[in-house]
Amino acid sequence: MGVKLDGRDPREFGLIFLKDHYHPHTSEIRSKTLIIPGRPGAWDFGAEWDIRTFNLPFAIIEYNKLEMQRKIRAFVAFLLDSYGRPREVKLTFDYDPDKYYSVKLAAQISHERFFFAEQFELPLVAHDPYAKSLVSSDAITMDSDVSIQADIMWDTGISERTITSPETFTIVNNGTVALRFSYVVEGSGTNVKLSANGKTFTLGTFSNKTYEVDGDMFTVKVNGVTDLTTTSGDFIELLPGSNTITVSGSNLNLIISESLTYKYI
Repeated sequence: MGVKLDGRDPREFGLIFLKDHYHPHTSEIRSKTLIIPGRPGAWDFGAEWDIRTFNLPFAIIEYNKLEMQRKIRAFVAFLLDSYGRPREVKLTFDYDPDKYYSVKLAAQISHERFFFAEQFELPLVAHDPYAKSLVSSDAITMDSDVSIQADIMWDTGISERTITSPETFTIVNNGTVALRFSYVVEGSGTNVKLSANGKTFTLGTFSNKTYEVDGDMFTVKVNGVTDLTTTSGDFIELLPGSNTITVSGSNLNLIISESLTYKYI
């Protein structure tokens, strides 16, 4: 059993990952309630996932005290940026190798130092509580060399489509969490619209342009420049499983492509 941080094994720093560790199956839950005087209980406005925390136990065995300090300092420096501030790294577990969490050092590293050994817990926090797929959707095909352990539908990598008339196509969200659809539209069309799951996003009429729609960031770039003035509607969401995308308009000569990063509870 082991972990990797940004693809690196802690053994590269002389550290031993101890098997008993804290890895919660879910993140913390943030409940949204309102207490109304005179009303029993509370008004429930639902709940949201909060941050996810990890405490990873490590040990180091080194008879040379100076060398021990050097190894620990190198490991801590690896977790920091050039200004000495905690940076985001990808945390993966060997029992879930196709997913990662974006984590940062969350608190002081406390330790127990013995004559020739040291043991400590590494406190990490994922401000985005979801696990994410290490491989994007456009790389997942039957012919690829990708090692995937998750239960997925293959050939989701067919992500570049030529659209010359109104049509529908299917996109598979292999994660367990809904995604806001991010995609690229290139070409020309009149009154171009994309719809799915009750939401419609309108690109309008354009000629020889490239639209980069980033659902996660709620942004649109037109020919590489951020511009929200020429589009309208709701950013499309992809629910877990198969999603039907409808493209409407006239005089269509489009190429539509996407590269999805699946999310998991």
